[in-house]
Amino acid sequence: QEGAKMKTRFGKGDPAGDESGLTLIEILVAMAIIMVGVAAVMQAFPLATQGTETGQRQSTAAFLAEQKIEEIRAWSLAPPPRGFGNMPICNPCTGAGPFNLEGFNSIPGYTDYSRTVIVQNGPTANTRLVRVTLSYRRVTSAGVFSDGTQVSLETLVGRR
Repeated sequence: QEGAKMKTRFGKGDPAGDESGLTLIEILVAMAIIMVGVAAVMQAFPLATQGTETGQRQSTAAFLAEQKIEEIRAWSLAPPPRGFGNMPICNPCTGAGPFNLEGFNSIPGYTDYSRTVIVQNGPTANTRLVRVTLSYRRVTSAGVFSDGTQVSLETLVGRR
C-alpha cells in the first residue's frame, strides 16, 4: 500500500520521532551518583575493619583473663603446698605458677597479649580479691600495632 506510513518493529510510527531511552548526559549523571555512593562505602570500609579487629582483640583478652582467673581459683582449692592459705598477696604478682607476670610474646599462641595478676586481701579474712589485667596491641587504621589497650577482670576467691 502506497502512502501508508511505515511502521517500526514495535508498531510505533515514525522511527525518527521516537524519544524513549536515555541520553548520554542522563547516563553520565547516573554513573556520577553511583560513584559518589561507592566512594562513601569505600571510605567507611577501613573503619569497619578496625572496629571488627578491636572487638575480636577485646574478646580474646576477656577470654585470657577468665582463663587465668579459673587457673587461680583451681590453685586456691588444691591441697598444700597450693591452696588458699598459701596464696600470695602481691601487686603485681611475679611469682611462680598462676601468679607469674606474663609479658608480650610469653602467652603461647597469643603473642600480642600480656597478663598481669594482682592478689589483695578481700573484704573478709577468708577471701582474696584477684584482678587480672590483659594488655594487648591494638591495630590502627594504618595497620600498625599500638600498645596500651587493656581489659581487666576481678573476682573474689574464698577459702573452701
